[in-house]
Amino acid sequence: MEKATDQRIKRIVIVGPESTGKTILCEQLAKHYNTVFVPEYARTYFEEHDIDNYNTSDLEIIAKKQLELEKEYLPKATRFLFCDTSLITIKIWSTHKFNKVPDFISKSIKDNDYDLTLITNNDVPWIADPQRRNEDLREHLFKWNKHELQKLDVDYKIIKGIGEERLKTRFN
Repeated sequence: MEKATDQRIKRIVIVGPESTGKTILCEQLAKHYNTVFVPEYARTYFEEHDIDNYNTSDLEIIAKKQLELEKEYLPKATRFLFCDTSLITIKIWSTHKFNKVPDFISKSIKDNDYDLTLITNNDVPWIADPQRRNEDLREHLFKWNKHELQKLDVDYKIIKGIGEERLKTRFN
């Protein structure tokens, strides 16, 4: 995989509620565009830490590592870098669970500007796994993601459909 040298890498982030196909979409897009994607660090973190007993300090650690991963993967990208979450997701979880957001996360959201943000819709079936907790909140979280992006005046697209339908979004 060769890195594009004649143009800036476009960073595209995918956000949305749990179990709406963000990771699968990142994998598919990275493969389609012959590039890499940044995995969601929270999943790795909660493989080693108690997902039922965390606090805002844990969320700050996750946020910092997520940003580090984006910097680490950027030189490996060709044309696009797909990011399987953003600090907006961490902000939403912090607000939902603790009714507060660490200053680092609030400040870094404003400093971290993506070229495009995609929100995955809730039109895919829920797939349970040990880290997913909120099947009944998917519509609420979808709307909350849109609201947060609108507050920041972020351009976004809603990704709908199942399977190959989702890959029809064009970024260039």
